Amino acid sequence: MTIKDSLLAVLMYALPMNSNRRMIVRMLKQVSRSPATAVARINYVNISNFLRFTKHVFHCPICGQQTTPIYDFPNLAVRREHKIGVLRETLQCRKCFASMRQRSLALKLLEHLYERTTVRHESIAALAAAGLGGIRLLDTDNFSAISNLLRKDPSYIRCSYLPDRNWGTEIEPNYYNINLEQIDFHDASFDIVLTSDVMEHVRDSDAAHAEIQRVLVSGGAYIFNVPYDERLEHDIQLVDTSTAEDVYLCEPQYHGDPLTGGVLAYRVFGRDLISKLSNLGFRVDFNRLEQEEFLVTDGDVFIAIKKD
Repeated sequence: MTIKDSLLAVLMYALPMNSNRRMIVRMLKQVSRSPATAVARINYVNISNFLRFTKHVFHCPICGQQTTPIYDFPNLAVRREHKIGVLRETLQCRKCFASMRQRSLALKLLEHLYERTTVRHESIAALAAAGLGGIRLLDTDNFSAISNLLRKDPSYIRCSYLPDRNWGTEIEPNYYNINLEQIDFHDASFDIVLTSDVMEHVRDSDAAHAEIQRVLVSGGAYIFNVPYDERLEHDIQLVDTSTAEDVYLCEPQYHGDPLTGGVLAYRVFGRDLISKLSNLGFRVDFNRLEQEEFLVTDGDVFIAIKKD
């Protein structure tokens, strides 16, 4: 680590975690380590978005707080390469740090629960306070703002992918080590399954989707988002998985992951995804969300209902 990096690190940790100043110092630290990314991060689009959104007050549908967002100057070159919208992974809530992608997922979950129970909750925090009422929910994200709020509910089950441990191991109460290609739960175990930008990292997503269909009850909901280009008829395969060994079809793409720091992406989904889920016995609806009060713009989320 250079002296400049050390000074930036000290400055960053001296600043409040949810401050724009800390975010800017963190971004400068990353650019200092990778100078080639400077133009992709410090540019007209990012500066304009920062100025546009930094004082935008919104209601977070996860923590329930009125707040302003954190805009983290994303690498626009990487966003284009990975077919991910500029705003999708940023505009974090200053209170719970949920990204726009996570807020989109939360809105669709709350909407589904309202349709199911006729009880409307304005946020995941309000849902957590009221309880799931026995609705069994499997969430593949152990580190999200949604997970932090719901994990005390006995009907809420979390899981992670930890290949160095035995599959099906209960790591702590209601938290399991699960391979989605072979889920260690009985048929019809859950009313809802949540995944958020997970399936592009699963080597055999078809097998994983069949397993999700199996563990859902009839009428159960699979609510998720993935990198998706609705203009594409077929998926973009980034890695050939037709044999036991991965064969890279382009420069390997790694997305941020709280457990490993980076996890390989196997594909970008196209409209094939909808037809494959339909063939498994799901009724599939893809949603583009525009809800300014929750600072969700061009939000993308799927809901797939298991047919009776």
